[in-house]
Amino acid sequence: MLSRIYTACLIAWLSIATAAFAAEERLVLSTIEGSALTEIASKIMTTAYEKIGIPVEVYFTSGKRALALSSAGHVGGELVRIGAVKNLYPALKQVPVPNMELKGIVFVREEDRDRIAESDLSKLHVGYLDGVVQAIQFTDGFEDLWVGQSETELFQLLASGKLDAVVSDDIDGVLAMSKLGLTNVVPLGPPFKVEPMFHYLHEKNSHLVPKIAAVLADMRRNGDIQTIASGVLDRIVADHRDVAAN
Repeated sequence: MLSRIYTACLIAWLSIATAAFAAEERLVLSTIEGSALTEIASKIMTTAYEKIGIPVEVYFTSGKRALALSSAGHVGGELVRIGAVKNLYPALKQVPVPNMELKGIVFVREEDRDRIAESDLSKLHVGYLDGVVQAIQFTDGFEDLWVGQSETELFQLLASGKLDAVVSDDIDGVLAMSKLGLTNVVPLGPPFKVEPMFHYLHEKNSHLVPKIAAVLADMRRNGDIQTIASGVLDRIVADHRDVAAN
């Protein structure tokens, strides 16, 4: 009898220990909420980490808070950011294989496209999504900025005339327009900047950098990254269409 009780207790203890170990091994990555680009990156990176046996939890929050958490080591790393983050946040170690590409675009109302030049933007009322480093760098020195909490908020303000321009990108900007059914908003011109994006790990997890870099390099070579990105983007577009239809 005592032997059976002892065995049952041992099994229960092992189950608890195994669960605790699994939770301890889970890698939490922070990123910007309300962004189609980070949804795509989430699928790419969870797939990449699955290949080396590491479960990933993605924590979506504001861009500013995401960087604060990852750079302080409160989470395991940052899902996806531009290359400049490497120098701005030394505690974040860049995985040196791009997992996305960011094309920065300025959007304006169609009626204003011919009268606004890029050189005029610094004196206009311009919005961008909180915590997006590329947009922060592009708007440095601008006189009248609005920091939005979502792409839909920004594009609603732009369409209604409360903003003169919005700094976004070729994925989030276009999808926000589609979601809102906007027909009076257009790109001001070609992308103001095209740059690769990278995954970052807090320095406490730097031992994972070469492992996940090798996986991403393989995924780029065999087309997995593009396949995943296209699949997620198609799903998001379809979801927007279903919402609009209803």
